[in-house]
Amino acid sequence: MERFDQATTAFEHAIERARQMVNLYDALTTLRGTNSLNDDALRSACIQAVSSFDFFAHELAAIEAKHRFNSKLLTRKISLSMNVMALDDHEERCTAADLEIRQSNGYKAFVDPGKLAELLSCYTQDPWKRIAELINFTRAKGDQRTPEDLKSQLRLIWMRRNKIAHEADINPTLSGIGLWPIDKRDIIFMIDFLAELGKCLPTVISEPMEKLEEEISEHLNNGTP
Repeated sequence: MERFDQATTAFEHAIERARQMVNLYDALTTLRGTNSLNDDALRSACIQAVSSFDFFAHELAAIEAKHRFNSKLLTRKISLSMNVMALDDHEERCTAADLEIRQSNGYKAFVDPGKLAELLSCYTQDPWKRIAELINFTRAKGDQRTPEDLKSQLRLIWMRRNKIAHEADINPTLSGIGLWPIDKRDIIFMIDFLAELGKCLPTVISEPMEKLEEEISEHLNNGTP
């Protein structure tokens, strides 16, 4: 969708930077063989790929929230302060709402599959089920993934990134002088997985909550609180 074009372009560029870090690893390996310092290029690629995905999820959420706020479309579990809602000027109110939503999401890591589900469920229903449908659309039957498969894979990526970003990738069983092993094939798979997952997000986050609207209407018609 057009409203996501700029964020999508930025995400694709950021993912490409992660791929270039893998290329750097190859170049370093050619120059100096199996020097363990070469592996830091792969660690950088991991951090870059995960950060790219997290950035994209944050941007899509802010863009979609602003779009629905402007268009008076249904969302859920999004709250805005009275200071924002009380603003008379429409543009000023939209700008303040965008800032508040960005601030409330700012500390959250959407590479955590639970946090990603919380985010997407503000705009659509059964987000992981929908993501799986989109990913499986062009896959052979034997290569299809369940929502649980996808969540588990993302969780592993998130945990690997945390070891690098928060623990310096140090293996504590080696008295702090050894690092966890890192494999080029694993990092390429990680980048490809995050890129594929990211392609699904604009479609998922922009789908209207029709079923929920029907449920609300039915409750109102029946007098159900």
